[in-house]
Amino acid sequence: MTYFRQIFGNLNTRERQVLALGAVVFILILVYTLVWAPWHDALRRLRIQVPAKQATLSWMQQQAEQAKPLLKLETNKSKNDVPLLTVVETTAATAKMRDVIRRMSPGDQEGQVKVWLTEASFDKWLLWLEQLRKEAVEVVSSTISRGEGGKVTIRMTLQRSV
Repeated sequence: MTYFRQIFGNLNTRERQVLALGAVVFILILVYTLVWAPWHDALRRLRIQVPAKQATLSWMQQQAEQAKPLLKLETNKSKNDVPLLTVVETTAATAKMRDVIRRMSPGDQEGQVKVWLTEASFDKWLLWLEQLRKEAVEVVSSTISRGEGGKVTIRMTLQRSV
């Protein structure tokens, strides 16, 4: 740094002014090319993109509102067409819970199924319940007994959710 001060000090007044003016111009050019121009270009692009994105969002929201009733009708029809015992069997097989089911029978009321599980993994059972929920099946009642090694014995009654 002292080297540059020494060189700057050895220059005459006119050369110092030209050098200072050149430094200021150089700094302004750097600020313009590295900060102002990219920021301004990004702002210009966003001013064009935002209205287009808002129009797309508005259109998508309108379409979603129109599709909701149709989707609900379709899922209710397809899920209610399959017998509850079949839904329980297929989801149990998918969740790898079929081997721990000891008994399945019709419930006390119409449209219910009683399921007894022994030595079941509690975590797998919870995942299976999530699959059943997606198929519009809910647990009406359940009794859970803790076993050894993180296993549980479960008695539950299932029915279609309304």
